[in-house]
Order: sequence, then C-alpha cells, then structure tokens
Amino acid sequence: MAIKSTQQEIKSMQTRQTLLDSAIELFMKYGVKKVTIDDICEHCNLTKGAFYYHFPSKDHIVTLSINSGLDKFILDNYAIEKITRTKDQLIELNLCAFKYFESIGKEMTRFSYISQFSKTVEVRIEGRPYVDNLTAIIKKAQEEGSLLMDFNFNEAYIHSISAFTGILMKWCTSTDSSYDDIDWVKMIKEQFRIMFKEE
Repeated sequence: MAIKSTQQEIKSMQTRQTLLDSAIELFMKYGVKKVTIDDICEHCNLTKGAFYYHFPSKDHIVTLSINSGLDKFILDNYAIEKITRTKDQLIELNLCAFKYFESIGKEMTRFSYISQFSKTVEVRIEGRPYVDNLTAIIKKAQEEGSLLMDFNFNEAYIHSISAFTGILMKWCTSTDSSYDDIDWVKMIKEQFRIMFKEE
C-alpha cells in the first residue's frame, strides 16, 4: 500500500523549497551577511510566519539552502552508475561536491559551516542526493571488502564526511597567497584513495 502525501503536506514542502530557493538566490547575489529573513520572504512573497514554520533561524536556512543547492548540483552532474569502481565513485562524488562549492565561492561555503556550527543543523538526511549516494557507495565498499579500515557503516560514513569537510574548510578559510600552490582536486582524490585497499 502506497501512502500518498496530503495536499497540505505537498503545499508545505513546496513552500519550504520556495524559501530555500529564494534564500540561495539572494545569498548568491548579495552575500549572506546582507540578506535578511525579511528579504527572503519578500523575494518569494511569503510571510515571516511561513519562514519560521519551516526554519527556526537564518542560520538554519543558510546551511539548508546551500545543501539544497549541492543536492541539485549532484543530481545534474553526478551519475554513480557510469563509474565502475567503488573507489572512483567516492572520489567523483566528492569532486562533484567540490565543484559546487567552488561555484558558490569561499564566502558562501564559510557561512554554511559557521551556520551549521552555531545552530547544530543536521544535514545527514535520507533523501538528499549527496547523502544517498555516499550511503550507497560506502555500503557497496563494505560488501566488497574494499575499504582499508575495519569500520562499521557509521564509522566509514563519518570518516568520509570528515575527510571532505577538513579539506573543504581549509580551502574556504584560506584567503592569503600561502595556499596558492595547493591542488585541492589532487588533495581530495588522494584523501579518498587512501581509504581503499590497493588493487
């Protein structure tokens, strides 16, 4: 038996997505600091009541809108089934994610992390393309026995997220020329390559 969403639930999901889309558009155009909750609501013709029904704060919508953008980017640019080796699937997923963060820039990426840390916004949500792809890859690697470390699923998931987050945070906080010689793509490739046994 398939349980269908009610019209009210569908409308609520659409309202939430409209707010997320409006927020990311304004953040990209004017920067996170300048955009207010009023600006977001006015831009998409919704009330502050609608905003606060879905999001407790601006910090939440900063993190969630940026992650929503990441998920759209993953859907448009990553195809797990076109890559045969599990190791390469993981590398390509994270390179795709890095391309997205490069496209939104260091400032937006920084604000995403600041917001996430200040309000503890959970982004590991089933149904998100990044999360679902990462989950599928880790489960496949465990079934194959190709991971170098003897991790359970949650340990392997957290290790993978931490590896990418560490590189991404260093990238988005590097504002002087002392990091100009770093090949961030190579760093990501190597970080995930070392998680796997040699073939």
